[in-house]
Amino acid sequence: MARLKKPVDYIAELQSSSDRNKRQVGEQLKMAYATWTKTLKTEDFLKFLELIQRNKEKIGAAQFFGKFRAFSFEEYVYHVLKTRVRIPESLNVFWGRRCKVSAGKNGVYGIEADIAIGVEDNAFIKPEIVVDAKVELDASRLKTALASFMLVKAYNRKTRCFLVYIKREVDAALLKLARKWIDGIFEFNAEEKEVKKFIVAVQEALLQKL
Repeated sequence: MARLKKPVDYIAELQSSSDRNKRQVGEQLKMAYATWTKTLKTEDFLKFLELIQRNKEKIGAAQFFGKFRAFSFEEYVYHVLKTRVRIPESLNVFWGRRCKVSAGKNGVYGIEADIAIGVEDNAFIKPEIVVDAKVELDASRLKTALASFMLVKAYNRKTRCFLVYIKREVDAALLKLARKWIDGIFEFNAEEKEVKKFIVAVQEALLQKL
């Protein structure tokens, strides 16, 4: 994992606050975090996110709140891939690392992937799988994901790209159109049907590369 600040750090910051209300929220989040990281049930993770949402005002700054939720979802997907997908020994799962998208006279350039499965290539990752995780998926975030996937695939043509989200805030027609350019789009909810489909899709993509 490469995230410099992880969900546990946000929780610890709340726990150490001089504000009593923030400390209480931090303790509640610590327990909820311990639950979902143990069970990896989507239902438990969603309860954790709901707890963050309910305490938005107590948590404070919008940037703190937004990154806390975003990084939490990324971590959930990271753990799901690490524990529920059979990763070939030659590959690893990376969180928040840059994937190489160009290399030439002007130097090497990479873009950050929420989660990637691949191999390390100096300071970058050579990805076989790239996953973009969005708590809320609106038109802007969908377009950003599409652009990132296009850059990744332009340099790594065999890379498979998947998009996972929790709440859809984008028009269904646009999402349907995007499916032509993304290898799989999955909505994570308490029923876990889409989570299981996501796991199968990633596993099949990896098997095709063996």
